[in-house]
Amino acid sequence: MSLELWPDAVRGVPNAALRGALFSISQIRATAKKRTLVAAVDGIEVRVQGERFNQSDLDVWEMLLHFARERPLGNRVEFASNALLKALGRSTGGTQHEQLREEITRLRSGTVEITWTTNGKAFGGGLVSEYFYDDVTQSYVVIFSEKMLSLYEGGYSHIDWEQRKLLGNNNLAKWLHGFYSSHADPFAYKVETIRKLCGSKHDQRLGDFRKLLRVALEKLVGLGAILSWNIDSKSDLVTVVKTPSASQQRHLQRKRLKSEDPAFDSPDDN
Repeated sequence: MSLELWPDAVRGVPNAALRGALFSISQIRATAKKRTLVAAVDGIEVRVQGERFNQSDLDVWEMLLHFARERPLGNRVEFASNALLKALGRSTGGTQHEQLREEITRLRSGTVEITWTTNGKAFGGGLVSEYFYDDVTQSYVVIFSEKMLSLYEGGYSHIDWEQRKLLGNNNLAKWLHGFYSSHADPFAYKVETIRKLCGSKHDQRLGDFRKLLRVALEKLVGLGAILSWNIDSKSDLVTVVKTPSASQQRHLQRKRLKSEDPAFDSPDDN
């Protein structure tokens, strides 16, 4: 029971983690004492309990999953903390080591419940099952549950890691990068909807968020992550044009064939 051995240049991430506020853009970490519903696209319900995650946590989780893909789930994933920090593009000082420990602890301690409303199936648990740390060698052992496969069975996407790293500390751009990477042919969403989905501060003025959104979308164009974008002045709908990945092109082709012939049936790999 292993994850797909995706190429080294990308990170394989479940779509349910990219299409809502599970990993928000906020630097302020609220703590949910009870199962709390967070914003997500239609078809997915996400509830969290514990300290909320943000894009920094997602960076770490993506790297840990990348390491884990090389062996069956449930096995030990061993790595030096310096190696992980360098892979994340961070320095290796004491502050960065402590931040990494906090992030791995948060991924272990927080409880996530993801429900696919079309079939009523749900994943519940920590995003990391267990971890061990050796202070002498400054190395980790991380274990992922086999149940993580259910997150991938719900659909997943390849995230261009170099592009994500180049976005630096622009958390909105990083969230948008993951969000649109998870769509073969993105829907148009209102600015207000995107603000909710990314977990922006509730008290942020929509006009201020719209300005940040324009900057972030332009960064994605500069990286080649999307081809173009537009915010309609009347409807406030955000339209994004992108080139779908090879697997997404196959998905669109199957979708087209299915619409032309309802009897057509083929496995869908997202």
